Amino acid sequence: MSESRSRLLNLLMVFQMTGSFKMGIVSPILALLIRRQGVSIVEIGVLGMAGMLGWLIFEPLSGAIADKVNRRLMIAFASVSTAAIYVLYPLATDFTHFLILAFAMSSLSSASSVPTRALLTDLIPASGRGHTYGRYMMMVSGSSAIAPFLGGYFSETLGYALPFYAAAGVGMIGLVAIILMGPLPQTEKREQAKTKITDVLSADLINLYIVRGLYFFTFPFRSGFLPILLNESALHASETEIGTYMTLVSLTAAASQAFLGDLIDRVGGRRIIVGSISLLAVTYLGLMAVTWVPVLFLIGAVQGALQAGADTSTMIHLMSLPNKGKSGMVMGLFAEAENIGGIIANPALGYTYTAFGPLSSLILISGVLILTAGFSAVRLRPAPTVS
Repeated sequence: MSESRSRLLNLLMVFQMTGSFKMGIVSPILALLIRRQGVSIVEIGVLGMAGMLGWLIFEPLSGAIADKVNRRLMIAFASVSTAAIYVLYPLATDFTHFLILAFAMSSLSSASSVPTRALLTDLIPASGRGHTYGRYMMMVSGSSAIAPFLGGYFSETLGYALPFYAAAGVGMIGLVAIILMGPLPQTEKREQAKTKITDVLSADLINLYIVRGLYFFTFPFRSGFLPILLNESALHASETEIGTYMTLVSLTAAASQAFLGDLIDRVGGRRIIVGSISLLAVTYLGLMAVTWVPVLFLIGAVQGALQAGADTSTMIHLMSLPNKGKSGMVMGLFAEAENIGGIIANPALGYTYTAFGPLSSLILISGVLILTAGFSAVRLRPAPTVS
């Protein structure tokens, strides 16, 4: 890798570190903040669906634009605008306010999500991609592992507003990293022949998109429903305990990524995808029996490693598939698969949680993960390797 590309990759990593920290510090308390304003579980599902709808609408546009314009400007715009949204969250007092903020946050964040993934795909060398990506994500995840604990602790001791203001401030650090990147590689700006979606899509890509859409059921559950379940169930976990659980997830995810890339280079992403998702289903079933906080922490540590396995192997598998010079389009469609999964998951989880009880949502998540693992085992093929 050239020195200039290495520098760009390091600055992009700093930006992603700040993004991971922002999400991490509010992750234990966002759903609890909303719940404290009298918002019902079903309405929280609607909020999650509104957020996913913002991604669904604007990420394809971001993906198309990312192949044609300066990705750095798109990412910088998202950094500034989302910082403002974080500042507004503690001021919201009812369902309508949260609905607007959820849609605005995802819509504005889409300006950076696809360009960041596309830029990362272009900067990471094809040879030894798993090794490089694994180390890269280890740094991103590890740098923010403490964020959920801080968010839970500060909210419990100093109030719910502080973590959101901290997220906004950290976002400005990410903006500085993007500014320091300077001009992007010339390949970013070259003229490319018009390519239709049908020219880019392959059976392998479509199957991977289906896997990601199904797997993404877990995202709205972890962010919108699980903190409430842990807080309001017989466990009665506090904000600090929920933050500690999420920090353990992040820590073991980061530690796992130190060797996952090399492992994927050797055995292939497909096996890691199937194994990680299968075992993750078991851990969610295990949460049904938790009545002691230390056991929750133990499960969280296991889940972190498994989530890292599923996420890292899926992304490396995606990077290894041909994209015909349209990494932005491919990443945009990948994000759309996530969005569709999230849009379906939010109301389904909200209804299941309300109609059949909190534990039923764990059964639903586990069932979807088992389905995902089975589909992956049958439909995913080994990705092409680059020597």
